[in-house]
Amino acid sequence: MWKFLRVDITDINPSLPRETFSETELENLANLIIEMGGIIRPAILKKADNKKVDERYNIISGDLEYYASVIANQKVPDIEMINAFVVDKEAESIALQQIQLLSPSPGLITKPEKIDNPLELRMSNLEKRLETQLQAIREEYQKEIKRLEEKIIYPPSPPSKSILELLNSCDANQLKKAGIPATSVNDFLKKRSEKPFDSLEDILKRPVVGVKEARLIKLIDYLLISN
Repeated sequence: MWKFLRVDITDINPSLPRETFSETELENLANLIIEMGGIIRPAILKKADNKKVDERYNIISGDLEYYASVIANQKVPDIEMINAFVVDKEAESIALQQIQLLSPSPGLITKPEKIDNPLELRMSNLEKRLETQLQAIREEYQKEIKRLEEKIIYPPSPPSKSILELLNSCDANQLKKAGIPATSVNDFLKKRSEKPFDSLEDILKRPVVGVKEARLIKLIDYLLISN
């Protein structure tokens, strides 16, 4: 009725084209086969009908396992055998019935629902591949956006007060830290106490002792950064 064997993958004839399965799915399973040192779920095989070919087997169920094992073998040549239940011709229909009853999840049956139109099958598989590729592109795009955002140097936030408000509210300590000489600090505060400055030109026209254009610019830079 059946025998459990270790079968060389080169002696197996698949029943479905490789394009039936997602390459991502095959690669993932192949990597797991390599990590495990083999595949844990046996394929269901039967002897090939061609009597001229010695010990060749056709797949009843297990094309996904077969193709993943082939990929694993290409990466690690030591993985060259696959666990399999080999059933005779009389037991084939019984084996298929068992597979259907023991596989509540569609993923456990590697034979997909029959599609009469080969073009429809190819298009369905192509859509799956494109979606996988698009998802990879989306993930890479998001990573690139994140990398670019980390490199961007954002300008400092604008001050909560206007430049004129900062000049009319700064104290002697701030003026000194901005590089204004002590004599100029006293004159700056005296002129401002008489009448608040109404423009930058006003500071230069009064004038404030020792505060010319270059020093005024330096003062403004300091006040913007420190506030």
